[in-house]
Order: sequence, then C-alpha cells, then structure tokens
Amino acid sequence: MRIEINISHRLLRLAFYVSLVFIFHFSFFNSAKAQYKVVHLDKPYNTAGSETGALRVGDTILSFASMPPSNSKKGAFNFNTSIMQLYQARIARNGKVARPKPNRWGLNSKKEHTGNLTIDPLTHDLYFTRGDLETLRCDIWYAKKRKRGWQKPVRLRGALNDQRFTYTHPAAARLPDSTLILYFVSNHEGGMGGTDIWYSIIKNGEASELVNLGPQVNSSADEYTPFYDQQNGILYFSSDREGGKGGFDIYCAIGQRNTWQKAEPVCGCLNSEQNDLYFTVTDYDSLGGFPIGGYLSSNRADSYFLNDSMCCNDLYRWAIDSGAFTSVTPEPDDTVTTAVPQTLQLPLFLYFHNDDPDPGSHDSLTSADYADCQLRYALMRSEYMHHQPNATDSTLMQQFFDSCVVGNFEHVQMLFDHIEAALYEGRHAVLTVSGYASPLHTNEYNRTLSARRIASFINMIRAWRGGMFADALDDGRLRIVQRPHGAVEPTTATLSTDPIYGLPAAMARRIEILSCEIF
Repeated sequence: MRIEINISHRLLRLAFYVSLVFIFHFSFFNSAKAQYKVVHLDKPYNTAGSETGALRVGDTILSFASMPPSNSKKGAFNFNTSIMQLYQARIARNGKVARPKPNRWGLNSKKEHTGNLTIDPLTHDLYFTRGDLETLRCDIWYAKKRKRGWQKPVRLRGALNDQRFTYTHPAAARLPDSTLILYFVSNHEGGMGGTDIWYSIIKNGEASELVNLGPQVNSSADEYTPFYDQQNGILYFSSDREGGKGGFDIYCAIGQRNTWQKAEPVCGCLNSEQNDLYFTVTDYDSLGGFPIGGYLSSNRADSYFLNDSMCCNDLYRWAIDSGAFTSVTPEPDDTVTTAVPQTLQLPLFLYFHNDDPDPGSHDSLTSADYADCQLRYALMRSEYMHHQPNATDSTLMQQFFDSCVVGNFEHVQMLFDHIEAALYEGRHAVLTVSGYASPLHTNEYNRTLSARRIASFINMIRAWRGGMFADALDDGRLRIVQRPHGAVEPTTATLSTDPIYGLPAAMARRIEILSCEIF
C-alpha cells in the first residue's frame, strides 16, 4: 500500500486560507441550536462512592479520582474510612476505554486523599491535590516530567499551601509568553466569600503571590473546580451562587489572569438541579476549534449511591448531540484496537516560530520535540496578531493559526495512528520529510536550521505516546528520509511583509511530510 501526493514546494496560496471558516464564539454553549447529550458512565468507572475530575492525558489515558465505598458499613457511605485516589484507564484507537486501575505514576498516598489532577500543557508536569483524612484541608503537589514517567511528587513551595487555609482544584495553563499559570480554589484571606478561584505564577516548583480572579468570576458563594480551555481562552468552573438551576452549576468566562469577561452559565442542558462540577473539555471541532465533548461530575438522579444521593458524585460524558456520540464501554483488557484512516491528505505541513528550535545554533541535531515547538508557537497567537497591520492580515493570520499551526498538528496524529496500525500488522513504513526556513540568514545556516526542524519531528516520533515508535525506528521498520532544503523561494515575496510576523514568513518556516509509504 502506498500513499503519496506530490505538489510543488511553494508557499500555500492565500486563497486557501480565505476559504476557511472560523466558527467559534463565546455564546456557543448558549446557542439555541447547540444541543448536548450527557451520558452517565457505567461501572466500573462509577461506584456507589464518589468519582470526580475526569481528564484525558494525551490521547491514550483517561484519569479520574475515585473514593469507592469499600469500607462502608450498614449501607451508608463512610467518609472517615474511605480514601480518594487517582485512577487511570487506557483509551484504545477505536475510542473504547479499558478498565480503570490505580494510578501508576506514584501520585497516590496511603495517608491522604489524592485527586484533582491537571497537566502542564507545555512540560507535561502533573499538579494535583492531597487532603488530610480528618480535617480535609488540602495542599497542591506536583510531579516533574522525566523522559519516561514522572519524578516523585513534592508539595509546591512559595505563597501556596499556607497551613491556615486550604488549596485545591489546580488547573494548569500557559500564558501567551509561555509562562506557567496555575488557577486553583482556596479560602485564602482576602477573598470574596466562601471559596474563590485564584491564580499564581509557577516557576521551578515555587508559587508567586496569590491573585484573586475578582468579581467577574468569583462571588460571595463558593466557586469550585476550575478548568482552563487553553485553545479558546475560556475558564470553566462551578458555583452555587444565586440564579442557578440548583446546587452547583457550571459557568464560563473568557480571559486570563485576573482580566475576565463576566461569567455566564453554560447551556441549560448541561446543568441540572443537582450538583454539576469538574467540567472539562477533551474534544474540539477540527475546523472551528470549539468544544464538542468532555466530562463532568454530578450527583444527578441516575448516579450510583448507597442511601444518600447527596453524598457522592459520578462521572458523566458530555458531547454535542449529533447522533455520533460514543459512550465509554470497558474493554476486556488493555489491548488497543487499531484502525487505518480512510484518507490521508499529504503533503502535511508543520510550522515553526522564527529560528525555532534552538535559536542561534549551528548544529543540525536537537533535543527539542516538535510537540513542544508547536505548543510554544500556538501560544504566541496574540503576539502575531498584535503585529498585523490591518483587518485582512489579522483574519488571515487567525486562520493560519487555527488551520495550520493547530489543525495540521491534529492531522499528524491521524498519520501516526495509520503508521502504528501498519507496524502492528508487521509492515514497514517510510516517511519522506523536507525542511524549510525563511530567508533571514545565510544559505548554510538555513539548511542547518531545516535539518534541525526535521530532527525535532523525529524526536517527537520517538517519544510519541511513551515511545511506541522507538523500537521501530531502531530496527528499521520505520524509516525517515530527510531532505533539508533551506530557505523557500521566492525570496522577495517572503520578505515583502514583516520578516518574522508576516504571513509569508510564517508559512515559510515549516517541514513537509511529503509521503508515507507502507509495504
């Protein structure tokens, strides 16, 4: 089987981007046309205890916290004898989810409750909560990512984790300049009443001063379980303030740090008359980028409980009601089922910020991983938009980031699934990859930079999903043909606008996956 489509190695035509449509806007969840399905997850994901905080880690792991009623007596849930721990389940290629098992990354404690996992979108460090079994006072901990797995978790230092207050529900995000910001819940002094959502800038495991998100987000009631949608710049959280449907309702607000539009409740079909918490987004529309699926926790009527429905929450899956909703069904084991996509559109272009990776280097190799390069680039959207001279260029740059910087990276995941399926069947694969740069340096430097960009792509393949392609790369079953070309042509067109932030220059800095041969 051979998949190969050859085109000239010139810049993509701007008309291609003009034809794309950017759909998402803040009122999407409140649109009368937007209808959602909320499905209760079956056993073993839910128990008569409490399950919360479902989060997808990459594409292969579903993580959540569970406090099963194993030590409960007389048909009543006993919080004094049950302990919350993190669980994880492997997600198969066909969307099925395996049976959950206790977290294997060393995060759980036998002496404290453990839950509320969040992941740094850039470094993949893990942040989570540990709570005292008796007082339920919580601190925020983190585990630093290693090449394989994570280091032993430690408590965050700095302004967080004052013993006089509780700190819980961390939500990690990145600012446009790649700074790590942690949103969290606390009853810290200086709040607006009850528990509020705060933020702190995190650097080297230490938290800077704590900042309240203010009255646009917080109220005199309790605010819980923040989740930050990095792709759309929206904070989701729950609150039991007046005006809701009952209990805790899910709200959302556009912004970052402590600058927010006024929070609004999400679509009424997502909230219920019971408690609705731990809202997360895991799936996005491939063109518009708006949320189309995720998880929440609730104690609504069909949840499992022993004798008091108010004691415990269960996991629910939400999605746009399009008839294509797939519920979570346990696999008999951790076996992953592969499926080959019907079509693959090649060439596939992947883009870089100026002189990335390793600016100024004269080495053709790098330790950088393209997945990290892509995320840094995606987080620079606002910086690029700031440099656009007019509305037309701003629209084109917006579409470039949506469809190329972000969208094409999603397409490469489908390509990798295709390659994995072929290797699983005992076949071989050959990828041919070209590299390009904008003409801001010498020809020799640009060829070296192009080679370095291809190397970062190979590093991403080697590290993909825990190293699933490493053996195939080592034994030759997966081979990468490299073609570093240097600067693209024509030079005059590339330099006709801003040499770094203009669209022609942005489109020039790329690698092209030209072909994928399976045999």
